[in-house]
Amino acid sequence: MPLLSVLWGIALLAVIATTVMDATGTSRKLADNGLYAAEADAIAEAAIVRAAIGLSDPTSGTGWRADGRPRQFELRKWRAVVRIQDELGRIDLNFADQDLLFGLLRSVGSEPQKATALAVSIIQWRMMPVPGVSASGQPQRRLFHAVNELLLVPGVSQDLFARIEPALTVYSQRPTFDPQLAPPEALLALPGATRDQVAQTLARRAQDTLGVGPSLKGRAFSLAIETTDGSHKRAYRAAIRFTDDPAKPYWLLDFQIVSKS
Repeated sequence: MPLLSVLWGIALLAVIATTVMDATGTSRKLADNGLYAAEADAIAEAAIVRAAIGLSDPTSGTGWRADGRPRQFELRKWRAVVRIQDELGRIDLNFADQDLLFGLLRSVGSEPQKATALAVSIIQWRMMPVPGVSASGQPQRRLFHAVNELLLVPGVSQDLFARIEPALTVYSQRPTFDPQLAPPEALLALPGATRDQVAQTLARRAQDTLGVGPSLKGRAFSLAIETTDGSHKRAYRAAIRFTDDPAKPYWLLDFQIVSKS
């Protein structure tokens, strides 16, 4: 019996030691992951600042373009790739008319009858009254505060949303979009637009070395950011709107982690 007690004691000590070692390893791994996440987030925030500086550069040929083309920079062991899209080139869910929404839905393959019904549903959704009044004293209407709220509209599936999302915004606050700034998904929504015509437009735009122009006040830009240190990767989505305040040159409208590995 004494020998059995000793063996049980040794076994119990071994279990305790293994548990402590596992816990220590887990704690270290969690600490490492926390450090990596903090570094990745900091690099993403630095990418936003770098993009804002690049967009603010009025010098022809050196300013960052807001047409989705990748720009890259490195900071210590990290590399960030940034793609910027001018929101004036996208279709605003809160201001686009039925014809433009219909064109977008048709461009991704929706049947005419379904495209018409969905376009009407989107407009009805955003026109639904909500409690309160606007600054002008008019009744408040429900607006889309984020593009993914479109999924709340009956008939909008995840698959359909994925196909039209690149063309959409809630930040331009305009009923139309600028074709010179638009992604291909928005260009295809124009009446009579073909894929060949869109490809030609994009090819001509790629030869343009001009920046976004001298005035950024009130303009919004979305940013797709990818960060990596060679072992880890994270993807972010952000949106900024420029102001005329030197102390606060832009507002951060959105900042989300899209994926991580």
